[in-house]
Amino acid sequence: MSGSVTPAAGDAPAGAAYPVLHLQSRAYPLHHSSPRAAPEPVPVPGLGELRPVAGTLSTLAYNPDGTVEIDLTPVVGRAVSLPGTEIVACHARILTAGTILVVYALRHEQDLRALDLVALDALDAEVNRTLREADAPLLTAVLSAAVSSGLLQDIALRPDLALSGERSPVDRQSARYNCHFVTQDPPWAPDPRVPALIAGPRCRILLPYTYAWDADPAAPLDGLLAMTEPTDIAVAQQSLLIGALIAGRWVLADLAHGHPEGTDVHAFRRFLDGLWADFHHLDGYRMESTQTHRASYLAARQVIGLDDTQERADRLLGYVSNSLQAASSQRAEELDTRLNRVAAALAVVSAASFGLDIAVFLLPQVSLATKLGVVTGLIGLALSCLLAVIVPRVRRAPAVAVRRRTAARRAVRGARQAAAAAAAALPEPPVLPGAEPAGAAAVPNEG
Repeated sequence: MSGSVTPAAGDAPAGAAYPVLHLQSRAYPLHHSSPRAAPEPVPVPGLGELRPVAGTLSTLAYNPDGTVEIDLTPVVGRAVSLPGTEIVACHARILTAGTILVVYALRHEQDLRALDLVALDALDAEVNRTLREADAPLLTAVLSAAVSSGLLQDIALRPDLALSGERSPVDRQSARYNCHFVTQDPPWAPDPRVPALIAGPRCRILLPYTYAWDADPAAPLDGLLAMTEPTDIAVAQQSLLIGALIAGRWVLADLAHGHPEGTDVHAFRRFLDGLWADFHHLDGYRMESTQTHRASYLAARQVIGLDDTQERADRLLGYVSNSLQAASSQRAEELDTRLNRVAAALAVVSAASFGLDIAVFLLPQVSLATKLGVVTGLIGLALSCLLAVIVPRVRRAPAVAVRRRTAARRAVRGARQAAAAAAAALPEPPVLPGAEPAGAAAVPNEG
């Protein structure tokens, strides 16, 4: 990580007054393309101008992976306040793998070392809930500005989210966060339900997503964030999978309620492509990181059940894929049925038009009432056929169906009677002199 994180824990009062530094690392999945290598200032309406700088994941031993670091401390400091707590710093770390880490550094007036693990966990949960409610509009504004300025491009969000409108693009449901307590010689023992895992030399796993670090809380924040980086990578992967599970459930619910047209199949496929690309990009951390940080990463992903979440997401998304294919086949079948009905309707209209031409040709000298009867009968027959082929066939009550069938039969019977009456009113065709004795059909005199 670069030296972009300017505030340091040592800038505050001495470590004796604040013996514990409370870090909260929140991960938001966005599935964006890699940000620009040389970011430009980002103007945020009503909040001033942010100056992102290029950085890296400092715990990688082999291939470097770039980040973009944005100092949000001035923005958050003006809008968010916590009684008895000082917000030392707030930073957004935009990872290459389509994820944003929002990291808070907090100092509490009370000595957190005097709290037991249950009280410590309750304090952390309350602080996180307050921060999430307070900074939601700020993060939304910052994200929108980053997209407008071109810093973030090609964002593939969950299908039920949008970059514009009432719904926020910050996926709060998918967000997961880590809690870090940095102090020298941490006094808290791990929860008995946490398996015995070998983490890094300074890392102690107290609960899933909760860690104690044996380090100087007054050390520069750059080094502390590098120390907690492997566990934050694991929680970033977890947030990606949680977003996939939520998206899968959303699509299944839409299909289950009979609204497949509300699901954009191509947008969902793009979302899944971004999901798995980002997840496996971060999954390379187990091979690219240094030995010390790799141990913390592997222990963190095991204690939060990352592999189990991946298996669940894989099964659910496979089921969603099959359901979308079935819905697509059903829509194609319905479209074919509609096209067949349209073709049949066109055939009926053509036949009716041909029948009218014949009636006009054969009835040149009959009365107006007879002509109207024939035309009306033919039109009624055509309309009945059109309704039969165009109107979708749905299940109706038996009584309603019987009445409609009776009415249709009466309409057809009336049309037939009108056609028979018209035919009976036709005059006998004249027989020309010299006709064949066998009674061949007479030919109209066109002379």
